[in-house]
Amino acid sequence: MGDKCVRIGFIGTGGIAQAHLKTLRTVPEAQIVALCDIDEARVKSVAEPLGAAVYTDGESLIDRERLDALYICVPPHAHGDLEIQAARKGIHLFVEKPVNLSIDAALLACKAIQEAGIISQVGYGLRYHPAIVRLKEFLATREVGTAHVYRWKGLPESAWWRRYDESGGQLVEMTTHQVDVLRWVMGEVEAVSASYSFRLHRDAPDITIPDSQAVLLQFRSGASATVSTTCAVGAGSMNIMEFALRGARVGVRGSELRIYPEGSDTLPPEPPAPVGISAAFVKAVATGDRTALRSPYEDALRTAAVTLAANLSAAEGGRVVRLDELVPA
Repeated sequence: MGDKCVRIGFIGTGGIAQAHLKTLRTVPEAQIVALCDIDEARVKSVAEPLGAAVYTDGESLIDRERLDALYICVPPHAHGDLEIQAARKGIHLFVEKPVNLSIDAALLACKAIQEAGIISQVGYGLRYHPAIVRLKEFLATREVGTAHVYRWKGLPESAWWRRYDESGGQLVEMTTHQVDVLRWVMGEVEAVSASYSFRLHRDAPDITIPDSQAVLLQFRSGASATVSTTCAVGAGSMNIMEFALRGARVGVRGSELRIYPEGSDTLPPEPPAPVGISAAFVKAVATGDRTALRSPYEDALRTAAVTLAANLSAAEGGRVVRLDELVPA
């Protein structure tokens, strides 16, 4: 199958959807034909300059539109069975992370995707970031003893984000990106334990998520990692990943990959101009070639499982939760 025009729909037109729409304007094969959002005024304002059809119900969009691909960019609690409906119609899927707050629902969606044979991609864009691509190449031939992640930020404005039952908390909804990188460069997580704090926002009636989360990951390889994340520190953010090697450490801060002590090892060269996550997805749909896809649904499901296992552990006093309790090994 040669390159073709890819007819694309969107369910959800918030910030992340608009970022994808901006990127897709640079992808020649992409044609945006329909948009859906429960906020009718917003979806109309986004759809009008694109000449796209407007919906306020995702099921109707899936049922009525002739689509090659669908972006699902709704909050974690709002997926319902959208993926299953689209898969049954043979529509290829780009799903924003996390895939779901329910592992059981995600497993059903994954089964539908696999049975339909459709292409899927989940929005773990760091797998396409040059520094992370170099990090993966570098660590492929080296042993990691332990790793540490900091993601410290303030609170987003979205009401759903501040509710534990709708977002799953910062680890599930945001720091999932860093957990996904750990899996991508270090291999599968075997067990998780966690401790959460609900202290710093206890006087805010609209906030039910943890303000701070500390997580210990145990990998099948025997390596470990700790993840520290908070949404309580206000303006300014800290986003750091460090990996302990024999006689050295390698770290990612922002877009920079560095090794310490300097000169103790040779880092891979900068990769050529990267293909973005949306461009890779649209190209795969247009050509049928999946080789550039780095975060298919069945893989991203396991990243969600790690973070949801941490939530379960924290709720049960820090119990060590094995990943095979949630998803098959």
